Amino acid sequence: MNLARASLNHPYGVIAAVLLVAAMGLFGYLRTPADLFPDTFPPQVVVVTVQPGANANDVSDKITEVIEKELNTLGGLESIRSTSRDQVSSVLAEFAYSRDPGQVIVDVQNAMARIRADLPENAREPELYGLSDATARPLLTLALKPKTDSRRDLSEIRLLAENQIQDHFLGIEGVADVDVFGGHRPEVRVQIERDALTANDLSLLDIVAVLAGQNVSAPAGTIYTGESEYLVRIAGEFKDLQAIRDLPIRRMEQGLLRMGDVAEVELTEEEQRSAYHGNGEPAIALGIIKPDGGDTVAAIERVKAFLPELQALFPDIAFEITQDQQPLIDINMRGMLLSIIQAVLFTGLVIFLFLSDGRAALVAGISIPLSFFFTLAVLWFTPYTLNMVTLSGLIVATGMVVDASVVTLENIYRRFHDSE
Repeated sequence: MNLARASLNHPYGVIAAVLLVAAMGLFGYLRTPADLFPDTFPPQVVVVTVQPGANANDVSDKITEVIEKELNTLGGLESIRSTSRDQVSSVLAEFAYSRDPGQVIVDVQNAMARIRADLPENAREPELYGLSDATARPLLTLALKPKTDSRRDLSEIRLLAENQIQDHFLGIEGVADVDVFGGHRPEVRVQIERDALTANDLSLLDIVAVLAGQNVSAPAGTIYTGESEYLVRIAGEFKDLQAIRDLPIRRMEQGLLRMGDVAEVELTEEEQRSAYHGNGEPAIALGIIKPDGGDTVAAIERVKAFLPELQALFPDIAFEITQDQQPLIDINMRGMLLSIIQAVLFTGLVIFLFLSDGRAALVAGISIPLSFFFTLAVLWFTPYTLNMVTLSGLIVATGMVVDASVVTLENIYRRFHDSE
């Protein structure tokens, strides 16, 4: 028995199958994550190593080349690109698409552990950054700046953004990371007076050693008393600027020599090496990053819904959205729906006008959206998203379905009447 005969003999089964496909397609449309672009990034890892005081040539010879040689031994490596600058080595390793991104990072970590002894002693521990499509494009970018009547400046807002505000965003479902940028980093500046050092028989190294030895927060061991034990911790971090000014340096005949006697301590901003302008005004930027495979639209909507609550917590800070992926995603989704609706209406109209058969037009009006429901149902069970590529494919397929519907129905109609 062929498919057509089986369908005619079991009409209720066909209706049930059509309703099942329609329901699964609707669920697939509502639950399949929507994104702007598909994830096209191959597994990539950046290894950044800092050697204070080294020039670019030394960094290239003693760090970059050593790392490159070790990474070349890893399986699935496609290419290596490196940059050596004064004090900083950056090596980007790109792997084949078949490699698992998580396993790639583990392999690079093991490689760095094998060559750590070959790197200069004063080089800092290599830092690894896994790159993906999710980290390349923030979901949305927020510009933070003080309101007109606010007493805060951008350095204070930067400090809040890197701590309390960032923590609030990380608590939102669908947000994996928050990138804070835009300069205005707060910095405590200690300006040493040369004459004061000379008068007190001190050197710059003495001042640096005192600062480094006091600004410490670290575990100091354990105290055992009977059946109890207590963890001991050294809490020596400076609470404010006055604590730095009151820091004792040396006991002199005239009394205790403090930091404020030989230096001027002030809170300022570090040298500007980057800047961000939101809507034409200087601001601190927050880039909201989603995890790999996360739902872009759902995460954006949660962040937008949280903004009024965050504005209430920080009433003197203006939060403005300067970059948002959702409008373009919504345009793509509306374009697909409009194309399907237009295809159904015009196909039904053409068939009705040329064949003068309402049932044939109704069949086309049902079969065209049903084919898209089936596609969305299949897409629901795959790791793919509704993005510009998949939506473009569905829109292009609309024309093919329309052509197939018209040709098939016309052929059936002609053969049916020829057989009479």
